[in-house]
Amino acid sequence: MRPPSIRTIPSTVALACGALGAVPVQAQVQNGPIEQVLVTAQKRSEALQSVPLSVTALDQRELEHMGVEHVSDIARQTPGLTVVSSGPGQNILIIRGISSVAGTAGTVGYYLDDTPIAASSNAALLSLRGLIDPAIFDIARVEVLRGPQGTLYGSSSMGGTVKYVSSQPDLNRLGGKASAVLSHTQGGGWNEEGNASVNVPLGDGAAAVRIGVYYRNQDGYIDRYPVALNDILAIAPGGARQANVNTERTKGARLALRLNLGAGLVANASLYYQHMLLGAPFQIDAPPGSLDDLIQTRLVPEPSVQNSTLSNLTIRKNFARYELVSSTSYYNRRVSVDEDASKVLYYFFSPTPQSSVYPGGMHGDYINREFTQEVRMVSDFSGPLQMIAGAYYHHVDAPLASVIPVPDGYNSKFGTDYGSFFKGGRQATVRETALFAEGSYQLAPAWIARLGVRAFRVSQGFAQQGDGLFNGGPSAITGSSRDHGYNPKLNLSWQATPDAMLYATASKGYRPGGPNNPAPAALCASEVAKLGLSASALLTFSPDSLWNYEVGAKTQWLNRRLTVNGSVYTIDWSKVQQQIVLQCGFNITANFGSARSKGGELEAAFQATPRLTLRATAGYVNATLNNDVPGTGAKQGDALLDVPRWSGSAAAEYSWNVGEHHAAFGRLDATYTGGANSLYDRSSAFYRRAGFSQLNFKLGWQPVGKSPSWNATFFVDNLLDKIGQTGLPVAISADLPSTRRIAISRPRTIGLRLGKTF
Repeated sequence: MRPPSIRTIPSTVALACGALGAVPVQAQVQNGPIEQVLVTAQKRSEALQSVPLSVTALDQRELEHMGVEHVSDIARQTPGLTVVSSGPGQNILIIRGISSVAGTAGTVGYYLDDTPIAASSNAALLSLRGLIDPAIFDIARVEVLRGPQGTLYGSSSMGGTVKYVSSQPDLNRLGGKASAVLSHTQGGGWNEEGNASVNVPLGDGAAAVRIGVYYRNQDGYIDRYPVALNDILAIAPGGARQANVNTERTKGARLALRLNLGAGLVANASLYYQHMLLGAPFQIDAPPGSLDDLIQTRLVPEPSVQNSTLSNLTIRKNFARYELVSSTSYYNRRVSVDEDASKVLYYFFSPTPQSSVYPGGMHGDYINREFTQEVRMVSDFSGPLQMIAGAYYHHVDAPLASVIPVPDGYNSKFGTDYGSFFKGGRQATVRETALFAEGSYQLAPAWIARLGVRAFRVSQGFAQQGDGLFNGGPSAITGSSRDHGYNPKLNLSWQATPDAMLYATASKGYRPGGPNNPAPAALCASEVAKLGLSASALLTFSPDSLWNYEVGAKTQWLNRRLTVNGSVYTIDWSKVQQQIVLQCGFNITANFGSARSKGGELEAAFQATPRLTLRATAGYVNATLNNDVPGTGAKQGDALLDVPRWSGSAAAEYSWNVGEHHAAFGRLDATYTGGANSLYDRSSAFYRRAGFSQLNFKLGWQPVGKSPSWNATFFVDNLLDKIGQTGLPVAISADLPSTRRIAISRPRTIGLRLGKTF
């Protein structure tokens, strides 16, 4: 007996969150049954409540009503997901406490449709500034898959996967939408945002094109002052203020074409482009700044530019009992960063020869060019067996270059003859190939067993050159590494009743090793040996991996008016990639020890009345080291960095009719992110950051049963104007012990959004 079709599972409740089934766009109260939200977490379209995974899915309406603009906003609404944000497009993703600042890859998969869009090399350098924030305007859904997704999504999905699903061309409907937003930020200025998309069928169901454009111009709310000439912790007396320097200018476009070629053959081609210009980092300097005094002290402007282009061709061929899918993508991301190095130069070269702070800067260019090809078969068999099987290839070319030049006039002012403080480049490549398969078998009417495996091979190489005073003169080094292995997964689900499913999963996650930042054996070999590492640790580091064990439940109650989903897990992480600071003056990545993460997630949505919807989430994570880590200050039992133990959210949305032809809604969202350790060094003033909460309010209006139609939403984000620390960014030049850059949340922002559908 086959499981029921996803099209036959009705729901009588308009649920408040895509994780539990998202509320559809509606102008009146919902009294009749509605379908559950469909997700592609397992690379086939399925009703969310029938997927035996811990998944949150936020659809377009929820994203809009929550006011989501960046991936950090998604994290505040999703249990188990943490985003360490240093500003727009500058993010580190953490799921279930699997946190690491070392290595060449992150611990969370990050996808736009079928394409990985995380930096796949130089991740230790790019993680804070290289993770794109796709614009939400034409995104149909965001899915967050918790737990290792190593079978279907490959390496670097150790903690889980975040997947954006874009809106696709409709072969039969001519229509579109547009919106404009005007808002003002406390302590800052005015912000404008606009977007529009149109869907145009071409021919009689033979083709369609979808075009979307958007822009976002946001004023800043952090002021910049010059640093004092003889005190890097103070503002220069009488220094001129530059107001609202952390501006954001983002624009982009998406073009999608769908061709129905007949005989079950469909081709989808898309091109996505986004340009983001930040006038300055979304960070304060502490000291002299603080969460109550949002200021920077810099002598050199710090703009950054991010340009991202993603092209994709997906071809689907339907047969009687299966579908073949080919997805081909090319992703090009270029990041250019300027950073003030004035304080760093003074710290290292004062009092002799540098007797005062002098303007100096660092510039970095980081590029990721990535080609991805996946071919898979998705079954639709008539018996108890279903399968997904395929092949995967991923190639990365990731050059980078950075320079700290000697500023004009520096040598003459301080009597030096320096040629360059630093100039370096690195060429890194990654090639990953994999074969994967995952099958499910219906053991009995209520029992389904799933078994998956992914076999992979990864090869990496780099060539690095450097020169300058900080580099100790010229250097040139090359290196390479190879990894191979497999990721198994076992899942068993029991549909205890039509409204209750229990499941258990054991799955493996994996992250590749790589060539190390070179440290000379003549200086460092003896120290590495004392740490219990072999001499090869100076050249390469090994993969790390983990095993995840979880049980979960997906349930509906009260005639499906109440949905409660939850899971608990324990994760054993071995050979953890750690950044080690050696006393010989060099840093390396090494596999040192193990860690364990235990916790759980809970999500609930309740249609209290036909007009009132309630939603709540809670996450608990206890992720700790199992041993001391020399060279980091980390001790056995320490919490992994940037992992809050508690997080949660709650929301209430009420809708009502305004006369016969209009409807309105009011919504209040509350989110909480717990405190977390930012460093392992307990003596540092920046060791730990406090938790913070945020309230958002929405009041919306729209006509009933009219097309085309207008809608309007008044909103207040961060209603109580609470500023929280969202990260402790790592400088691309050097971090100083007495002052650090502190990333912060946006102050209270009040605005109005006008939209039109046609």
